[in-house]
Amino acid sequence: MANMAPRGREKAFSRALRIGFFPESRPKVRLCDAEKIINKSEFSSVSFSLENSVKFPLNRAMGLLTDPSALSQKTKYAKLLQKHCKLLCNLLFLGGVCWFVALTDTSLNHGTYFSENALLPGLVYSNLKKETMSFAATLQGDFSRERESHQNTMPTSWLLAKMKQIGLDAATHNFTLHYPFGGGKVFTGQNVYGILRAPRIGSTEAIVISCPYRAATSVHPEISHSVALMLAFADHARRQKYWAKDIIFLVTDQEQLGMQAWLNAYYGNEDNSVLLTSDLPLRAGAIQAALNIEMQSFDLDFINIKLEGLNGQLPNLDLFNLVQKLTNKEGILCGYKQTRTKRPNGGHVNNLWQMLTMVLSQSTGVPTGNHGLFHRFGIEAVTLEGVAMDSEVPPTGQSLQQMLRILEGITRSLNNLLERFHQSFFFYLIISNDRFVSIGDYMPCIGFTAGALLIKAFIMWLAHNRTDSEAAEEDAKTPPSAPTNLMKIGVLCIFAHAMGFVVNYLPFYHGVTEFFHQRAFTTEHALATLLAIVSVVVLLSCLFFRLDEADAKVLHIWILLELATALIVVGMLNFSLGLILAFVIVPILINVEISHNRIIKFAQQLCGILLQPLIVAYLAVFTLTWITFDELSLMSVSQKALSATMNALVYSAVDSVIYGNWMFNMISLVFFPIWILMWNFLTWRRGEREIDGGKMQKAVEKKKTK
Repeated sequence: MANMAPRGREKAFSRALRIGFFPESRPKVRLCDAEKIINKSEFSSVSFSLENSVKFPLNRAMGLLTDPSALSQKTKYAKLLQKHCKLLCNLLFLGGVCWFVALTDTSLNHGTYFSENALLPGLVYSNLKKETMSFAATLQGDFSRERESHQNTMPTSWLLAKMKQIGLDAATHNFTLHYPFGGGKVFTGQNVYGILRAPRIGSTEAIVISCPYRAATSVHPEISHSVALMLAFADHARRQKYWAKDIIFLVTDQEQLGMQAWLNAYYGNEDNSVLLTSDLPLRAGAIQAALNIEMQSFDLDFINIKLEGLNGQLPNLDLFNLVQKLTNKEGILCGYKQTRTKRPNGGHVNNLWQMLTMVLSQSTGVPTGNHGLFHRFGIEAVTLEGVAMDSEVPPTGQSLQQMLRILEGITRSLNNLLERFHQSFFFYLIISNDRFVSIGDYMPCIGFTAGALLIKAFIMWLAHNRTDSEAAEEDAKTPPSAPTNLMKIGVLCIFAHAMGFVVNYLPFYHGVTEFFHQRAFTTEHALATLLAIVSVVVLLSCLFFRLDEADAKVLHIWILLELATALIVVGMLNFSLGLILAFVIVPILINVEISHNRIIKFAQQLCGILLQPLIVAYLAVFTLTWITFDELSLMSVSQKALSATMNALVYSAVDSVIYGNWMFNMISLVFFPIWILMWNFLTWRRGEREIDGGKMQKAVEKKKTK
């Protein structure tokens, strides 16, 4: 009988608890009846009363009803995740880095190939004649003499006359830019274009061949040979009868500004209030593809293919493959980011360097040529930059025939397209001239890094909403914390995003720009001063939003979720930018935590200051300047980096208004508010209730030791 005592006592206790704690699931029995049940048991020798049983924690009663060990599998896994949270998140981040490096292996990348067979006719035998090459050389001589009398302007009349002489429908297009940062500055320009009408079909589709005009006083390399090459090809194309699409030959003024104005006018985009354009007197069909040429000479050393467009957009991979195939056929050294020396094929180090080069170039969101402005209109385009040989070599014009054949082959291939580019890839990274990484292969990098943030947020939420038994165990060791003030956190989030809106709006507000202009501030100093004032206000915001430990925990969860969402979205639109942001921000956010150690807390706040967007931009420019000008002193590099950072801020803001580059808007509206929230999280302070609870806990422990 003695051996059965423990089991019988447990049954009696469980029955009493079921009646006392869950009366709705049993017949109505009073608490006194439950006490009688226990007292009537043959184990009444055990000192046990109903009063003490009611005081027994509810969660332990639940554990007794379900699992005598009071520890379910779910609780075990939750505690295991909480214990190894930092290790798991860091492993996920390292997994993203290792995955990116592993993309250089041939098993994770692919060889280039044609998805659209309609592009192949351009690879056939060329119909060019020697008269075309002679005409190109004559045009170049005439154009060079004409440029001497137009040092700072484009010879519009000469270009218009030559296009009409060839037989094109030619016209001019005027545009005006009102500088958005005060001062009343106005810039004007004029484009010249001609249209070769397709003889076999109506003007329903078109191809654009363009080149920018650079004045003789331009700081950029001279590319006047592009105009002669394009006009010579126009004369050759006019004599052919197989064109099924209109061909537009366009010479733009003011580099990308003229191209943006022409595209706005062609598609009727009148939303731009600072870039005003006139109506186009001549139009063609819907533009299917575009080719921008920048030839420095008729004696080329190599051809560099420019791909990056506005906001990191890329042309269809089939167009890159077509250009690569035709240039190789003509025997000209060509490739993406091509240099004078032929790039070695294969090798993990070479492939990784090529990927990093493309990531850095694409992440800026700035087009590398006029072709980059076509992408936002759904037009596939690339730029062919022909780099001249060394000046010591006498000119022979040996590359002229090759370039005319390349132009003819590309145009004939595009002419044969029956529909828009759609079969090949639009999101990719170039590993080498004949290998690439598709979006399905590189997106796990973003998935791993953003997943580390989501996993940490989930584990912190589990810890914040722990069960009562776990809370009781924690309360025995730590002082009680104040309840979460969701209203304060909500107001802080509204404040952070409102400050982001202020940063995005104030630089373009007419009153602010005029205020700085009247005080003789340059645009760079005015914008830098404005952003510095806002940053100081944000740094002092922690004095007004005094967060307790419980508030800081919930705010940390919100920051992780918002940042993870932002990185995933940015990574889908511009993988390179999302990857760089993830590699910079994620390792800090997954390792910071609420700490009562002053040294650790100071180190975390220092990391938070270094993540301020302005400081990140300066450090990035400083690093690039130091690498580029390694012969300069540290002070000179610092000054150059500061000046370059201020210029970059102005260019980013201007590009957002003129071209629609969303880098400035994204940083100010998304990542700057996230940084404000993170700064307030890192500067949390213990509340009065937490301090009183800690003192009370110490007093109790001291009393127990006595």
